[in-house]
Amino acid sequence: MRENDKLLYKTLKSILNEKLSTEEALTLREEGFLVKDPTRKTAVMIALYKKAASGDLSAIKELRSIVSEKTEESPSGLKAVMIVDDIRD
Repeated sequence: MRENDKLLYKTLKSILNEKLSTEEALTLREEGFLVKDPTRKTAVMIALYKKAASGDLSAIKELRSIVSEKTEESPSGLKAVMIVDDIRD
């Protein structure tokens, strides 16, 4: 990785790991997401999920790639989640 890419990665990682403010966490709870110690990364994942649930194909593909990355690294015995794209125009 180039130096600029490393700096961007580290900066983004630290920003995403910050805890959400009380107001932001309350908003997630009001929407029905009960998350213990929510971070900005949690909020981004929820937003991505909501876009995918509304039929955004790029969001669906991104969730699929994230899920497949995590399940490949997971110990055996865990099952992968499959998102079925059955939304019609």
